[in-house]
Amino acid sequence: MLKSFFSLFLALCLSCLLCGSLFAAKRNTMTCDWCGKKIASDASFLRSEDKNFCNEKCFNQYVESLLPVCDVCGKRFKSGFTSEGKNFCSKSCLETTFRECVHCHRREPKGYLVGDDIFLCEYCRELPACASCMMPLDRFAKDLDDGRSLCRDCARDGIFTVSEMKSLMASLRQELADRFKMSTDHTIEYELCNRTELKKESAGDGEHELGLFIFNRHTLTFFSRTIHNRDEFRILVLNGQPPDIFRGVGAHELAHDWMQENLPHIDDPQIREGFAEFVSWAYAKAEKLDRVTWRIEQNTDQVYGDGFRKVRDMMGDARTASEWKKILLKACPVPSASGK
Repeated sequence: MLKSFFSLFLALCLSCLLCGSLFAAKRNTMTCDWCGKKIASDASFLRSEDKNFCNEKCFNQYVESLLPVCDVCGKRFKSGFTSEGKNFCSKSCLETTFRECVHCHRREPKGYLVGDDIFLCEYCRELPACASCMMPLDRFAKDLDDGRSLCRDCARDGIFTVSEMKSLMASLRQELADRFKMSTDHTIEYELCNRTELKKESAGDGEHELGLFIFNRHTLTFFSRTIHNRDEFRILVLNGQPPDIFRGVGAHELAHDWMQENLPHIDDPQIREGFAEFVSWAYAKAEKLDRVTWRIEQNTDQVYGDGFRKVRDMMGDARTASEWKKILLKACPVPSASGK
């Protein structure tokens, strides 16, 4: 019995010694949470929260690792800038994210986008602008005889001859027929005119018109009877517009031509102009004419802008003229013969 007790006592002592050794071993194997080196039990060390560091250098490097990283150059920084959830160590890094103004070439945080890629800073946006593309004018601007001024690019590329106009309108008429099945087969008279001439033809003030569609029905009176003689279809477009903007205007006027033949009963200005803007917008999107789509989408005019958005919402996924016609007829039915 005594021998058994003595054996138990020795076992307990050995167990205690082993535990002590393990505790000592645990302290001896303490490691630096930054560099991973062992920290001796009798060595001085730094402790922050629940982490141990063998020296001040490791501690500083750990603290530095918690600093934000610049999203441009990748450096860590103590003081810098934050914009739209991103970090920047300096003003120069921050400015690399600003858009470059196409006119003054300065990088600015605020400005205006024309389409997806053309950016104007706030200052350049207020400068006198080209009458066609709305870009700021420079010393190369061209003054026209109707009071408009064009930038160098529009003066160089703008449509100024009737032959150019007729060629573009013929190809555009075919493109609309191919893409949207929207076509008419009657003769259209095309006229290229300046601002003064366009204002004379316009029913409104004509100051901001880029084109006009005019329909006239000519009749004869014979023995008190009115006889239909012929229909006249005319499209007038303002000269000096570059090809992309010209095509957008042409699509708008050809949409009026199609509507006159297919839906002449619709006289709501918002629907008529909204539909013409919708066709121009759909064509411009398909052809990636960004300046045209931007102008239409940003238009705040009650008739043209609001009309476009109204018609666009009505059309939904419809993609052809026959589908558009059904939707417009449902919204604006043909009046009955009795007028009820």
